[in-house]
Amino acid sequence: QTPGPLLWEANDFVGNPTFYPVYRWQNYYSYSLLALIIKKGDLKLNKDVYEKACSNGFLALTSDEIIDREIIRLGGPIKNSNRITDRWEYISKLCEAVKTDVAEIEKLNPNTTNLVLCGGRDSLNLLLLSWENSTIAVSAEPNYPLVCEFIKNNNLDIKTIRLDDLHDPEMLIEENLECCCRIALPEWKWGAGLRKVANGFDKKGGFDKKVIFWKGHFGDTLLTPDWKSYINKNYKVKRFFSKVYRRTSHLLPDFLKYWIGEKFLPDVYKQGWNVAALMQGAHLSFIRSLTGAHALSAYHGKHMTGVYKQVNFARALQTDIRVEIGKKLLGRDVWYPDDNPSPPLSTIRIGLHDPDQFIMKLKENGINVE
Repeated sequence: QTPGPLLWEANDFVGNPTFYPVYRWQNYYSYSLLALIIKKGDLKLNKDVYEKACSNGFLALTSDEIIDREIIRLGGPIKNSNRITDRWEYISKLCEAVKTDVAEIEKLNPNTTNLVLCGGRDSLNLLLLSWENSTIAVSAEPNYPLVCEFIKNNNLDIKTIRLDDLHDPEMLIEENLECCCRIALPEWKWGAGLRKVANGFDKKGGFDKKVIFWKGHFGDTLLTPDWKSYINKNYKVKRFFSKVYRRTSHLLPDFLKYWIGEKFLPDVYKQGWNVAALMQGAHLSFIRSLTGAHALSAYHGKHMTGVYKQVNFARALQTDIRVEIGKKLLGRDVWYPDDNPSPPLSTIRIGLHDPDQFIMKLKENGINVE
């Protein structure tokens, strides 16, 4: 909820994180794997993870796979009660939850500028919230002009900043170290650009010194029927049938549509932990480490997570609900761009996660590798 320290020491930990990373070594806790490795003073190399990260076509580890075999990640998949089965109840509770979460964070972080990283409808809807603190939309090409159009056509009083993927050789070394081989870094873009944006608020005559980066992570699964095929790619048969279900579910009678969908839900929750909590959840802590600014997903606050723990996707999320959420947040119809282009992968980061480079840099800085 607040930036806080890089490293904690405690005798116990309460809770079960499902998205934002919490790593532990002995009695030390951090959102940064690198911080714990430095605290340890050595790297006990997990050879299986090393080999996976070196393999051709590597995309990402799972949340539980860690390059150091002495460090563990706390948490696991969401445990869901499936109590919410009505689409409109889900929409209503989500809107109230996101407003409550954001208001609590703003209250705990006064005199802070919100930097909302925008692209598609998931993050555009965050601009419709009644922010108390100064709020600016930050977006990269090719989405930037569409974000500007969204703000103009909906009469929102929000400024914009264009985000560029800058080439900074020293920053790329930092990114390799902070990544700890977890992901192919073309997926985690804009490191130097984000730092430049955050540092720009410290300049004389600039904005507030404190900033929080906000993202609308995982909205395509939590708010659309994309959950129907969100199955581990290694489960080839189940993944195939989930895709068939996604394409044909609108043709099925309700009782059969719900019954089949519910069979996939445990795998959806597991995939949320194995993939989203690493590729998206850990990206937030990665931004935090590189920029020194807090980074949060507005869709993963305390109250929002409480709603997800109750919803039955198979019954309450058969259609995309983002337009209805936007309308409820703004209090009137919302204009959205017809297009939602994806920014290209970062070519300057191809191979940047390289485990051998990571190990070499650790050794150069006095970290023993075994």
